[in-house]
Amino acid sequence: MMWLVGAGYWGSKIKETLEKLGVASRVIDIKHGQTIDDITDTNPVILATPLWEHHKQVITLLDRGHDVYVEKPMATTLAEIEDIRSYVKPDQLLMVGHIFIHHPQMEQIKNLLASRAIGDITHVNSRRMNWGIYQTRTTPTLSLATHDISIVLELLGDDCRVSNSNFLNLTNNPGSYDRVYFTGRVGAATFDIDVSWAWPQRVRQTMIMGTNGQIIWDQDNNTITLVSNGIVNNRAVEGHARVYNYHDPLSPLEHELKHWITCVKERRQPSTGIDSAAAVARVIDQIDNADQKSF
Repeated sequence: MMWLVGAGYWGSKIKETLEKLGVASRVIDIKHGQTIDDITDTNPVILATPLWEHHKQVITLLDRGHDVYVEKPMATTLAEIEDIRSYVKPDQLLMVGHIFIHHPQMEQIKNLLASRAIGDITHVNSRRMNWGIYQTRTTPTLSLATHDISIVLELLGDDCRVSNSNFLNLTNNPGSYDRVYFTGRVGAATFDIDVSWAWPQRVRQTMIMGTNGQIIWDQDNNTITLVSNGIVNNRAVEGHARVYNYHDPLSPLEHELKHWITCVKERRQPSTGIDSAAAVARVIDQIDNADQKSF
């Protein structure tokens, strides 16, 4: 049996997914006055609470002996994550919900890259845009870009340097921003990420540019497109495109939770543990300190 703390939008999805996977859970409903103090044993805990509460809650749960899965981001800053790290005991499991790292299409993309299908990676572009809930206690960086940062780091490695960032207020909401665009480099490859919760058209797409072609991952349409576009005689030439359609019987959340459940049963460390959370937080810290450049 697992404890599920939080029964809101995402917590309810986790509850349904656990039921589909045949895993019993008990819900701590924060909105109805329950707290983590109502947990009565040391069974594993899934934390689906507001991100600004993660730091304190994760530390408390680790200190009480629980294995903990926490929705992304694990905390709001790298300093908070390093604080959490100091509480993790050698035999404890701690996982962050970087859901796209567990997506079966990510494995397919990595296989295509390993086969040199597009040669060397030169650039990664990732966009997560939609008209959604305007949040005042968090930012598009923490709420949305965490996904894309985790994807870029998985593809390129952790040695990331953000070069510039732009914070835009599309809706003239005073004192906040609803779109962030930033660029950076990992090794020889560059990247740019663009996220917004005030965009009239839904886009969830990652494009990987290579020396011999491109891979386009459309996360909404569940497709990977391999394109052989290139430069011939100093001109861009459109080549053959092969589309891979996926109809996986399991949702990305099911794959992620299956990984967590397996790790708990087999007592092995999750692939998206504290190091993964820290790598993403390191990039997020850089975004706020990068040079501001206008479009």
